[in-house]
Amino acid sequence: MPTSYPANCAESSKSDLVIRVPEYSEDPFAVKCDQESHGGGWTVILLRYDGSQDFFLEWRDYKNGFGHLNNEFFIGLDKLHAMTASEPQELLVLLEDYKQDKRYQLYDNFTIGPEDKKYILESTGKSIGDAGDSLEYHLGMSFSTIDRKNDWTGPTGCAQQFKGAWWFRSCLTSHLFGLFGEDQSGRGILWTTFRDVPYVMKRAQMMIRPRRVSQSLG
Repeated sequence: MPTSYPANCAESSKSDLVIRVPEYSEDPFAVKCDQESHGGGWTVILLRYDGSQDFFLEWRDYKNGFGHLNNEFFIGLDKLHAMTASEPQELLVLLEDYKQDKRYQLYDNFTIGPEDKKYILESTGKSIGDAGDSLEYHLGMSFSTIDRKNDWTGPTGCAQQFKGAWWFRSCLTSHLFGLFGEDQSGRGILWTTFRDVPYVMKRAQMMIRPRRVSQSLG
């Protein structure tokens, strides 16, 4: 009999898992799970905490994913689109600043479009949390990288200006793919509703799981 794989971390209690998402590929791939935060069952799609991985990369890198699951990484836009298209997904954003203040924001309907739609941020749904909603501003925007400008600014573009990639508009209220480091000012890992005055994050994590009807944000 062929090997059966779970479709996401919500179907297992393990912290490291191999899953298969038919919408992406018949071939399985490894993921990192968080089985503790906010009820568990989360598939980690982004992890930032020490600056060991370069995030100022090109379209093909963000399309395919990069980094290492036991370190800093991004799962890749192709996989992210497939997972959010397969069934409704919640998004959990975990943040920590350089004063060890930890906060979160939970979204109940996170959807990313396919590559032919430039991985548009289609939906985030309703949100709750103490970090504030810094994603709403980016709704409806296509993804931009250093070599693919899809924002609404001038020739230089937000990816070049902020040394990263994101669903930039003109330009941002959040940027979790920004440069790592406390001294990066406006080019760092940003979530502007975290404080009254924007400043950089030390740690950022994005995770998704199939939406739990019983825990809908209403």
